[in-house]
Amino acid sequence: MKRLIVIFLFISVNVFSQDITDALRFSTNEVNGTARYTAMGGAFGALGGDISAININPASSAVFLNNKFSGSLDLKTINNDAFYGGGFNTSSDSDFDLNQLGAVFVFTTNNKDALFNKLTLGFSYNRTNNYDNEYFVNGTNSQSISNYFLSNAQGVPLDLLQPLSGETPRQLYRFLGENNDFVAQQAFLGYETFIIDAANPSDLDNNQYISNVFGSNYSQTYSEETTGNSGKYTVNGGGMIGDRIHLGLNLNFHFMDYRRTTLFDEFNSGSGVTDIFFDNELRTRGSGFSFQLGGIAKITKEWRVGFTYDSPTWMNISEELMQRIETVRVSEQVAILDPDVLNIYPDYNFKTPGRLSLSTAYVFGGSGLISFDYSYKDFTAMEFTSSNFDFQNQEISNLMTSASTYNIGGEYRIQNTSLRAGYFIKESPYLDENFLGETTGYSFGLGYNFGNTTLDFSYQRVEQDRQGILYFTGLSQESDIQSFMNNYMLTLSFNL
Repeated sequence: MKRLIVIFLFISVNVFSQDITDALRFSTNEVNGTARYTAMGGAFGALGGDISAININPASSAVFLNNKFSGSLDLKTINNDAFYGGGFNTSSDSDFDLNQLGAVFVFTTNNKDALFNKLTLGFSYNRTNNYDNEYFVNGTNSQSISNYFLSNAQGVPLDLLQPLSGETPRQLYRFLGENNDFVAQQAFLGYETFIIDAANPSDLDNNQYISNVFGSNYSQTYSEETTGNSGKYTVNGGGMIGDRIHLGLNLNFHFMDYRRTTLFDEFNSGSGVTDIFFDNELRTRGSGFSFQLGGIAKITKEWRVGFTYDSPTWMNISEELMQRIETVRVSEQVAILDPDVLNIYPDYNFKTPGRLSLSTAYVFGGSGLISFDYSYKDFTAMEFTSSNFDFQNQEISNLMTSASTYNIGGEYRIQNTSLRAGYFIKESPYLDENFLGETTGYSFGLGYNFGNTTLDFSYQRVEQDRQGILYFTGLSQESDIQSFMNNYMLTLSFNL
């Protein structure tokens, strides 16, 4: 009965929760789309006439003259150069996937009194992020992973960490998980495998702990593999007023499936616990809704401007986690806690920031064009809207800022062949850009028009520097990662 009373009081402030990097993952998208779209750096907000352009400005569908279909495949390769504790490692990953699929249907009228002389209806799928990635680091650190378990344990009553008579460690780990006490679970992992011990082992009310890992330098290795993707299904409606004004609305239905496996190993030559092996498997799934409003105006025959408002995305997120830990003491005694328990945490709600976009383009008759897009997003507006996330929301306010994105692209046509190039810069959403640097990308491509069908190819190169945060609690040393992504895209489009 005492344990039940203690855990009732304790879990009111200690439930499993997401961190700021997860919030950022929900709120950012890659520059993805058709080969023509990616070749021009995603600068399509004032152009339209492309299925992927609809995803950044819903008025783009009203620019189409005929019914259109397009589908895209891409091959993505990513290389990570990682630095940690004096060590350097490089790793790579690749993925081949369906990137985009969509169609637009055009309805015209000869009624001179109609407000819209053209209406359009579009349906599309667009992948917004590809999470397939991995990196590996090894080096030395003056901090031990024991600090992670020690930081979580401080304040946890010892009564919660000791199995009752007839209760197995696996059952206690499950009990803590069923009561949504992630912090006490982490404390129990360290306590059960002798990484930490109670300052007063004879007192069940003890809530202070000490480390059983002794040393000054620790050899550590860490690997992280992520898989999955996010995307959206879009229902679009557009219309043209006169021959200069294009308007549109998107209703977006989002999904996300993200998996992360981490393996952490630590070795030291001191006394107490000398070897620690800590494994985690996390799965995050989510769904959400957003809408977009946009317009494109032809100021002159050649010059166009565009505007888009992206609403926040309101998401519902679910989490699952499996953990395993093994330790070796200097006496070569081995302790293993492999609960084989899938922790299923309560669903929570999250709201991404909205976005405002302005764009302009100049069309040189039938020979080519140049286009520029600017968008603004305030990342301090990210918010966990469920209860018990006050700390995370305060972290967002303290660490995040607004960020702009700049896209520029051009196209030049030689008879049936089109040559394209583009460039984009995404500013860091962090106040301290050491956490995540700006993202830059350049691209080029070509397309050939067969008449009723077009075939397009693009190559995109994206670079970014970031810090890999191993654990947010108790272990402050980060890895420095330089990422280089290459994306090869092929799109087939034809009139319906």
